Amino acid sequence: MTSGPPRQVAFVHPDLGIGGAEKFVVDAAENLQKLGHKVQLITSHYDPNHAFEPTRDGTLRVVHARTRIPRSLGHRLHLPMAILQQLSLVAQVAFAQYGAWMAGAWPALYASLTHVPPHTRPDVFIVDQLPVAIPLLRMLCGRRVIYYCHFPDTKISASLAKQRGVQGLRAFVRQMYRLPLDVLEEWTTRCADAILVNSLFTSQHFHDAFPHIQRSPTVVYPGVDERVYDKEQVDAELAAYEAQCTTAPSLSVLHATQSLLSATDRPLFISINRFEAKKNIALALDTLAGVRALRGEKVRLVCAGGYDPRVRDNRDTLEALKAQATALHLRHATVWGRMPKHEPPLSFEMDDVANTDVLFFPSYPGALLHALLHAPSARALLYTPTDEHFGIVPLEAMACGLPVLATNTGGPLETVVDAALDARGVPQVRGATGLLRPPNAEAWAVAAAAILSWSADTRATMAEAARMRVASRFSVRAMAVDLDRDVQNLCKDAMPLREQLQVLGVLVMLGCGYVMLVWVLLQAAT
Repeated sequence: MTSGPPRQVAFVHPDLGIGGAEKFVVDAAENLQKLGHKVQLITSHYDPNHAFEPTRDGTLRVVHARTRIPRSLGHRLHLPMAILQQLSLVAQVAFAQYGAWMAGAWPALYASLTHVPPHTRPDVFIVDQLPVAIPLLRMLCGRRVIYYCHFPDTKISASLAKQRGVQGLRAFVRQMYRLPLDVLEEWTTRCADAILVNSLFTSQHFHDAFPHIQRSPTVVYPGVDERVYDKEQVDAELAAYEAQCTTAPSLSVLHATQSLLSATDRPLFISINRFEAKKNIALALDTLAGVRALRGEKVRLVCAGGYDPRVRDNRDTLEALKAQATALHLRHATVWGRMPKHEPPLSFEMDDVANTDVLFFPSYPGALLHALLHAPSARALLYTPTDEHFGIVPLEAMACGLPVLATNTGGPLETVVDAALDARGVPQVRGATGLLRPPNAEAWAVAAAAILSWSADTRATMAEAARMRVASRFSVRAMAVDLDRDVQNLCKDAMPLREQLQVLGVLVMLGCGYVMLVWVLLQAAT
């Protein structure tokens, strides 16, 4: 139960698709609701066919503040468009508060001005990813706002630019383009009543990215419900999925998964990430090739994760991974959870899987993913991102008792306990849950080969340690208790006049920035 009276809480998230940030929002909302709070999710984009189950089955209330503002202009200006979408969302929320009377008098006019139901005015807003809404929600709706920072966008942008090798004039243009956006991010973040981050790693980068924010953010780790990953629960979830499979894409991915679950011809490594360049899934393919060279035996790799055909990075990354697999002489196939229009229908049998080295599963259903993590042939999760600010996937694997091989950077340093192998590849640390290695293929191939050499007893000991670590340190219940504490603390006091004036100042700056942004976009269009 909640530590105080039940509150109305609204999560504001830009795109309620499938990813780590979305998983946090859904889990946090569902578990706050279990504590007794009344919760809703407000988003600018929501596709029930590409969303987590609690948002589709009625468990959580989703308010879709639809907008005609595009995600990008010619695959560019993603952040300005996202900011405009969020401004549209805030305007609709504000209108639902002050123009609620119109819903009864002129319902058609009300519906044309906002997609948000009338009287949508929670006690606390929890905003993540985009902080632009924070001062607007505080002033226009008169409510407290918690900002959950997954990672500063200014840092993400700089990292992507470095990864792409942006130099010279392009680097200068990028800096000029980013300058007002970075200033806006810092000053709107500063307006939050409470600032939370997902790891100590993010907290360190938060201070570096926002030097004018003197407050220290509070770490609230995302969590997983370890009970969902219990073998009996996973089997029941798989049976329910099998019962409702009727369409070709669902049947294809189901048959491929069933073949993997029954396959005993070779050990299996699993990589779970969105199909994005920054996730460095290429490292998993290089590792597979390295293991085959070291041990002289066949090993299989499954690359599964979120995939959105609207996102160019997703499309390009998948094509690059296919090309890499071909170059490494790895036989590969792609099995679609949601079949794109340009792809032919697929039908998988056991022989197809037996002869395949790499299987790509874009938009992989959660029920099948959980089952795959329990596959008898599964040996480890390969978690490839460098400097990932947290990473929920290692926790999901650990909850299933699967060891994790991750880069020795970012969030995995706080979640994965390194086994410290001896010269024979035997774990030396009690309570270890996996291995942490530098992000290079040689080190990973050696580590993956060591995992394949572990005895059944070693794997069982590590599996138990992994499950216990998740249950004691990274459960959704612990996460919900922390969020409940922050919600209750903010609801106790009214906003001081000094804070209101500070927020008003930021609103003035935001208005000026918005006018400048519109002018730049108009100039670009002409």
